[in-house]
Amino acid sequence: MKISCLQTNPAADVGQNLAQIESMIANLRQATGSANVAVLPEVFAVMGGDDLRLQSANHLGEGTFKLLSQWAKNSAHYLVAGTHAEIADQKNRVFNTATVFSPQGALLDVYRKIHLFNLKDANGQPLYCESDVFAQGKETSTFRIQSGTDEWHCMNIVCYDLRFPEIVRREITRSGAIDVLFITAAFTHQTGKDHWEVLLRARAIENQCFVVACNQTGFHTEGRKRNWGHSMVVDPWGTIVAQLNEEVGILEAIISKDALHSARGRLPALKDRFF
Repeated sequence: MKISCLQTNPAADVGQNLAQIESMIANLRQATGSANVAVLPEVFAVMGGDDLRLQSANHLGEGTFKLLSQWAKNSAHYLVAGTHAEIADQKNRVFNTATVFSPQGALLDVYRKIHLFNLKDANGQPLYCESDVFAQGKETSTFRIQSGTDEWHCMNIVCYDLRFPEIVRREITRSGAIDVLFITAAFTHQTGKDHWEVLLRARAIENQCFVVACNQTGFHTEGRKRNWGHSMVVDPWGTIVAQLNEEVGILEAIISKDALHSARGRLPALKDRFF
């Protein structure tokens, strides 16, 4: 299965951000005989204040969500479509919603981010609180990707979810081993330089799965904030298969079921777990 992670640096102009992504998807190279999967970062459509987030929000099937379906169909790719603001029932709240589309444009999965990042100073005063604008999701889910004769059991989590390993183990207990854990993120430079790679490799090793992590990069919000980039693909043994630095670009990697079978055969940790 071929993976293409689009590492972008969105700003406050939604139209410009979407045009860049559409162009990148349209120029993806396809592998023959296997599934082709494009992956977007978290909140790819806009970076800025809460007002921009609320203004850009859509219902599922409308606006940017409709565009995502069209891009998947036009490019004949599965599209693990990062996250976009979904209109919620609560006033002045939106969900941070991850969607997945088939190469025919069908909606395969919807996951609303559960763990919201709320940063406070030493005195308990808010510095940056996602819960000011985002409503909390409640449930995880999985989806299937068909690649030739292979079926891949996949799961989506978002950014801060990465720090909570139980979110994946709970889903494994419920629906079985995960083959690919997709992580879409806007992981900050400040924490990313120390934690990003360690956490990604840990999730791959402990769950004996591929980890595909697509992160934003560069400065945003008038240059006051910075994301870490370093989108990467990690195999079930914890080895980094491919990685970008902090440039805007496309990370490509080929993954196979052989690596899954090898890791799980050499060390049957998923079978041996007690809880």
